[in-house]
Amino acid sequence: MKTKARNFSNPLEGAWYQYKLFVDRAITGMPVYQTKDISYWQERLFVNLIVFSLPLSLLAVVPSMIAAYLQGHLFIPLIDGLAVTSISFITLSNRFKLAFKKAFVAVVLYAVAICLTTILGSFGIGAIYFLALSVYITLQFSSRIAYRTIAVNACLYISFACIIYFKLFNSPLSVKYTLPFWIVYALNFMFLNVAVVVQISHIIRGVKKTFIQEARLMNELQTEMAEKIQRNEVLKESEAHYKSLFQQNPSPMWIFDTETLQLLQVNDAAIRRYGYSREEFLSMSIKELRPEEKLNDLTAFLDRSSKRKTISLVNTVHRHKNGDLFYAEVRCSNIPFKGKKARLVMARNITAQLEYTQAIEKQNAKLREISHMQSHVVRAPLARILGLTDLVLQSSQDHPDKQLFEYLDISVKELDDVIKTIIQNSEEVIPEKKDDEYLRLESK
Repeated sequence: MKTKARNFSNPLEGAWYQYKLFVDRAITGMPVYQTKDISYWQERLFVNLIVFSLPLSLLAVVPSMIAAYLQGHLFIPLIDGLAVTSISFITLSNRFKLAFKKAFVAVVLYAVAICLTTILGSFGIGAIYFLALSVYITLQFSSRIAYRTIAVNACLYISFACIIYFKLFNSPLSVKYTLPFWIVYALNFMFLNVAVVVQISHIIRGVKKTFIQEARLMNELQTEMAEKIQRNEVLKESEAHYKSLFQQNPSPMWIFDTETLQLLQVNDAAIRRYGYSREEFLSMSIKELRPEEKLNDLTAFLDRSSKRKTISLVNTVHRHKNGDLFYAEVRCSNIPFKGKKARLVMARNITAQLEYTQAIEKQNAKLREISHMQSHVVRAPLARILGLTDLVLQSSQDHPDKQLFEYLDISVKELDDVIKTIIQNSEEVIPEKKDDEYLRLESK
């Protein structure tokens, strides 16, 4: 992990910064944290403890070592020196894990506290060490280990009481303290020990819960943000898709406000078909696309279609910009548009279709006229010929040309059957027009 270069106006400030950076790297190895949980802050607390303890221990230990040496206590300076040296070596070495470094500091300080209490008979300094160690262990380790330190301290106080009462060996404790006095002192420090451990453990549990809730909320927020980003991407893609369907649709389309009838959006096909520019379209009402005589039909259609949830269809007349009229099939449906109630319209020019239908109808009319002629004009003389052939056959039973008359009768009847078949087929293919307004535009 690279660190940014910093400029310091004071050389001491720069040296202190480099020292802290060295200790931090030696203890933690500069790990990368994804989240700053309770473990992170426990580690930072341990690093700061070592950062400040190493230089301060020199200021405290060196004078105490000199004083103890001058008083003839050679063992005490040795213990202090070994404690400072071993803690410095272990904590600043990269060969040991962080958990081992924390445990080693606790064990060494416990050893120093026990030696100070038994050899010097200094209950005050020893008890302060024990209390400080309880705080240190509570902050750095789990609550289960922290509560065990209370039992350890209680066992140590009981051991010291046995030394005082039974005089197990020559210790200053037996000279300075009596058993009742020691019990009072020990109970007071045990009370402080329990109170401090319980309160700190309670605070750490609360902080852990806070970190856990914060991490859970952060994960939920990240998940929600990821889903939101995904939804936005899908929405953008969908919006682009529908814009493409709207703008590039070959049929004229537009969107208008259902309350004001003002045009809100229009596609390129409508611009090409109706002759208006986009700006002109967006300044118009849909009424301007209809001739005046069709406005009442428009109002009636809007009233009917507003109550429907399905697509509404109407055949009507539209007007080009140059005034030309043409027939249009209009489909519309209700949609929301930019917070407004709007309607999407697709129009299709059906003028050519209607003209083709009219041409077919004219052709059918001619065919019906031909069929009428066949059924009335052609069959009338044929019917008379049939009657005459019947009379000739009845009056010429012995006539030498009777067979010729019979052939004539057969031929006339065959011709009559052919004409009947033609008339029947024409009536099936070309139905008679029953509604003079067959081509009339109707609203559905």
